Amino acid sequence: MPSRSRCHDLLRPAAARINARIRQLIDEEHDQEHRAAEYGRLLLQWADVTRTGDLYPAV
Repeated sequence: MPSRSRCHDLLRPAAARINARIRQLIDEEHDQEHRAAEYGRLLLQWADVTRTGDLYPAV
């Protein structure tokens, strides 16, 4: 049986691709400024593809 995160990846392939790119970025040789900029860009993409519209902030 696949793990919960593996099942989640199957339901949201775009998020899984972005997660894989984030993991790859961590292992690459880049200066901190480049890595931080790329990480920020990837996090914005991840947030966009995982947004459901059904979530509301806790009050």
